[in-house]
Amino acid sequence: MGHPGARARALIVLGALALAYAGVGSQSADDPQKRIEEAIWTKLKKEKLDKDVSEILVKDSVVTLRGKARNAYSKMKAIEAALSVEGVAEVESDLEIPEAESVEDFTKDLVNRVLTYPHYTVFDDVTFMLEDEGAVTLGGYVTMPFKKTELEERVGKVRGVRELKSQIQVLPVSPSDERLREILFERIYGADMFIAYSRKTHPPIHIIVERGNVMLTGAVRNNVEKRQAESIVRSTFGVLQVTNRLTVNP
Repeated sequence: MGHPGARARALIVLGALALAYAGVGSQSADDPQKRIEEAIWTKLKKEKLDKDVSEILVKDSVVTLRGKARNAYSKMKAIEAALSVEGVAEVESDLEIPEAESVEDFTKDLVNRVLTYPHYTVFDDVTFMLEDEGAVTLGGYVTMPFKKTELEERVGKVRGVRELKSQIQVLPVSPSDERLREILFERIYGADMFIAYSRKTHPPIHIIVERGNVMLTGAVRNNVEKRQAESIVRSTFGVLQVTNRLTVNP
C-alpha cells in the first residue's frame, strides 16, 4: 500500500488539474469570440482547408482570415466555411494567392479548364470576365448543379486567379426542355451548312434552352450561318422565343 500522505497529495494535484481544464473550457464557453475562432478552425480542418489559413482574427462578428491559400478556390471555400459558423456576420480575407506566370498563359488556362471539362456540352455555356489583379467572374448557364460546382473548382484552381465570383445559372430540370435540346441539336448539326461543325471536338454553336425559350451562343463563320441557325430554331415546334447571340468569327 502507498503512503496515505502521497495519495492525498496526488488527489490534490489531480483536483487542481481538473479545475484548470475546467477553467479553460469555461473561459472558451464564456468568450464568444474564442468560441467562434475554435468553431472556424474545426470547420476548416473538416474540409481540409486549415493549411490555407495561418491565423484567424475575430472582432465582434467580423472575422479576418490570414495565410497563403493554394488557389482562389481554396480561398473561396475557406471564406464560405467561416461564414457558415454561427455568430459570423462578415469575413475579411487577407489570404495570399500565387500569381500567374503571364496574362496570355493565364487566359489560355482559364479557357482550357472550361473546354476540357468532361461534362461540358453544347447545351451549356460558361463565360468568364477578367478584372484587375486576377479577379475572375464566371457567368453563363449549365444544365445540372454539379456542373456549376465542378467548374467553379476547376477555374478556381488556375494559377493566377486571385478572386473568384460565380454567377453561373443552373437551368431548371425539364423533360420537355431536354427533348427540345435533342431535337435542336439534330436539326442544327444535321443541316448541310453545319455538319462540319458537328465533327469538331468542341462544336461552336451552343443551344441554351429554358422553359421553351432558346438562346444561341458561340461563334459561326459569317452572317449567313448566323441567320440560318436562327431560322432552324424558329421553325422548330415547341420553341417559344429565340435569342441569337452568335458572334461572327471569319
